[in-house]
Amino acid sequence: MTTTNQHDGAADGTSTAGPYREVLREAFVRRYEDGADSWSEEPAMRELVPLLCGELAAGSSVIDIGAGRGRDAELLLAAGHRVTAVDLVRLPDWDALARRYGAAASFEAGDFADMAAGRTYDAAVDNGVLHHQDPADYAQYLANVRRRLRPGGLLAVSLFTTAEELAEGVLNRAEDGRLSRWFNEREARELLSGAGFTVIAVRTVRRELPGLAYLLVLARRDA
Repeated sequence: MTTTNQHDGAADGTSTAGPYREVLREAFVRRYEDGADSWSEEPAMRELVPLLCGELAAGSSVIDIGAGRGRDAELLLAAGHRVTAVDLVRLPDWDALARRYGAAASFEAGDFADMAAGRTYDAAVDNGVLHHQDPADYAQYLANVRRRLRPGGLLAVSLFTTAEELAEGVLNRAEDGRLSRWFNEREARELLSGAGFTVIAVRTVRRELPGLAYLLVLARRDA
């Protein structure tokens, strides 16, 4: 894995969204096909939804962006919420959830940015999507999330970080081309504030991997 301190998309500062989206999709297809999605069963990954549920009204509508095998969607459905789960990769785990929860659960395979406009939600879950985006596209990604939320809607996002606080964010590139950024709290707050959100809670959850953690952020969409 290659590590750099900063990354701003293409050399001229423009977005590399098109080519990079395909790199991201192919990388995750391979990881799921090879059973290399260790994050799906990682205990620390299951800490985000409880943070959100403490603020959700009964029967809320939630969009789960980057739903993966549906572990977060299942927690939300079991709590009585209605879930639209979206992921680049369609996974067989979705079928069992659809049978169990019926109309409360819907699933869509594809890029979140390409979803048809119109419907808004009470909350959005991003448990591992934002930190894999090209930094040049953070603003557009968050604008897409914001448009999916009603005014006052909640965003629960989990970001890569380190167990010891970082002085500044660090961008990594994996061998398969995926980018992953380690955020610090200041950077996360500034990014969300600039995108029209007010941060209402922050937690750091240590991972089983030495020295690494998740930064859990709960934010409310400004009116």
